[in-house]
Amino acid sequence: MDSIAKFVSIEKDAAYLIGFDKGEEKVVASLLKKLDYSLEKIGDIAGVPVEFVKGVQQKFSADK
Repeated sequence: MDSIAKFVSIEKDAAYLIGFDKGEEKVVASLLKKLDYSLEKIGDIAGVPVEFVKGVQQKFSADK
């Protein structure tokens, strides 16, 4: 497996990126649900853009 690591960057792998995005989405959804913070503050805490937080908020609201 070490020999493959020389040629493939895990950070550019599609499955890795999808999983990473799902993890960020889960964290943001949890922060939105549990905290009464501004979207900017939640984005700052989660390390994501405010637009990403807004998207999660819209998805979260639609699922209710």
